[in-house]
Amino acid sequence: MLVQNPASRKGPGFLFCSSHRKKQKLDCQAQTLQQAWPFSLSCKSFLFGSPFHSNLGDQAQTECIIAWIRKNLPRHEIFIATYMNTSPRLLKMIRRHIRKNDILLCHSGYHMTDLYNEQSHYLRIAQLFPDHPLTILPQTIHYQDDSHAQATADILNSHPDCTLLCRDEHSYETARALFNKCRLFLYPDIVTSLIGNIKLPEYSRKGVLFCMRNDKEAFHRPEAIEQLRRKLEEFITTEQTDTTVDIPPGEVIADRKKILHSTFDYFSRFQAVVTDRYHGTIFSLIGNTPVIVLNSSDHKLASGVQWFPESFSRHVYFAETLDQVPGYVQHIVDQPPKEPLPPYFSTEYYDHLLEKLHFPHT
Repeated sequence: MLVQNPASRKGPGFLFCSSHRKKQKLDCQAQTLQQAWPFSLSCKSFLFGSPFHSNLGDQAQTECIIAWIRKNLPRHEIFIATYMNTSPRLLKMIRRHIRKNDILLCHSGYHMTDLYNEQSHYLRIAQLFPDHPLTILPQTIHYQDDSHAQATADILNSHPDCTLLCRDEHSYETARALFNKCRLFLYPDIVTSLIGNIKLPEYSRKGVLFCMRNDKEAFHRPEAIEQLRRKLEEFITTEQTDTTVDIPPGEVIADRKKILHSTFDYFSRFQAVVTDRYHGTIFSLIGNTPVIVLNSSDHKLASGVQWFPESFSRHVYFAETLDQVPGYVQHIVDQPPKEPLPPYFSTEYYDHLLEKLHFPHT
């Protein structure tokens, strides 16, 4: 459990208790929370499901959620639990001490699915806090097994005040069918709130960056991507990266802001980006770099690109097949430099989120 003092603005301001042994770690986290609680009369925001891995897209969500809480709930202390350390003891302690003006948040991402097991923490929280408003931040929703979907629906629909934000149309329609007792909103990924709001140096851009995933959600074979790169290199240089980095999770969390800024800076050095990652798409736009979005194994990218308005049309291209990519790249490099993108998602969505939520009086 990480505890943030709201007065701390220079750094992350978290108390972090770690141990090499799992039981000691969980006990220490509970003790840290217990020690911090009596000394503070501040309202608290509890964020559950924060990532403890090295995927920078998910870490960017955490950074944006923290920034949103700081801006909109400046008097709140922020308590962050990862999906690894949300122990029964920790939840029991929160249950014992939570106050009526404290806020429960579940981290955004691809958690409302049976592809992974991370939603189990959210369901446990919904069952443990039926008397407290629960907000689940923007989710991609996709179930392969109807029984898993129905079990999830039974628990969330039993909560008397659950708000679920859906980060694409497909997820929203799924939620409407399943979660009929929850308050539902169609809302973009919170990392989009950084588009138009990050100041980066002006570089002499060169080449194409491939940002490609290498996990169970991958749709394109590595050999096909390598062949595409060779074809592009007949007229332009290419590099390849991923939003999952080879840095230990603890180091990523400790230096998250710095690592993210360095990543945005890297994306801003290219003439174009080709990606099958949704956060690769968003990182490109944060760097004001035109992006060619590839189709994926599910609806996440095809639905995700529908968020971008007409003013983004010279920055975002969707390729249903790899054969379309060279033409899009040639089109992009033949165009004059792009004007900076506007802060559309912050001004249209995240500046107004607080007024939509059922938060207790703070």
